[in-house]
Amino acid sequence: MKRFFKIASAVLLLACSSIALKAQTQSTDESWELAKKQAQTEKKLIFVDLYFTGCMPCAQMDKDVFPNPKVAAVLSADFVTFKSDILKEEIGKKLCMKYGVTGFPTFLFMNADGKVIDIESGFQNVEQFTTLLQNAKEAAKKGIFKKYSTKIQEKEYPDFYKEAYLNGKRNVSFETADAYLKAQPSLSAEVPFVIISGLRIGRQYDDFYLKNAKQLYKDYGSGSVTNHVFTILQRKKKEFEKANDLPAFKKLLEEMKPLYSTEDWTKFEGILLKDFGVEKVVVNPSSLQK
Repeated sequence: MKRFFKIASAVLLLACSSIALKAQTQSTDESWELAKKQAQTEKKLIFVDLYFTGCMPCAQMDKDVFPNPKVAAVLSADFVTFKSDILKEEIGKKLCMKYGVTGFPTFLFMNADGKVIDIESGFQNVEQFTTLLQNAKEAAKKGIFKKYSTKIQEKEYPDFYKEAYLNGKRNVSFETADAYLKAQPSLSAEVPFVIISGLRIGRQYDDFYLKNAKQLYKDYGSGSVTNHVFTILQRKKKEFEKANDLPAFKKLLEEMKPLYSTEDWTKFEGILLKDFGVEKVVVNPSSLQK
């Protein structure tokens, strides 16, 4: 499946640390703090796998990728692994809220202090995932981290956003989110960013997001930004179709292309350009009857 639609599940990475084993049965705030302490003690990075049971891409990661000797060796040597079922465990819900997660599996790469190195989502094959691990190691050595704060401070988020992630009440009206966002001094700050990305807030915020996509990508990681950009481009496609302006739409796509890997962009560009401007005909079944 395409990465933006990968809503997945995972079983535990048995080859990794004892924290990972504990997290499978009880991922709590306490176990999360223990994972960070273990990473500090062992001078390792942290790999977080956010998943939910019944999600196919996560199950595929557990079956085909995590057990791979090459992957398991890197994880065991350089990372403390922490897994959480985001539908069953509060810490998983809180981490999703903190980072505005929208697709699963989502992978967080961070150092022992909780500084985020990068965020990725969707199924990754062995080569892709190994590259993510190596890139995380190199970025951490260079001290390159994202702008997220290191702690989960629930009081920083408006009630509608907490309700969306912690209690599954995601039918937030645009007016509610819009009123909050308009009162913020900067839409590029962490909390406004995760609200826009996590709740897929559109309308006038689409243009802001596209204009600042490259900086947001740099500040907050690829996973959340590329997912939301794709959502926006799907909305933009309808606008360009109404204007019958394929050249302008292609120009916009070229501007967003650097955010994606060559493999991903080949897939997503095909989706976005498919049947551009073709009228969607709805056939009335009764008209087919003789």
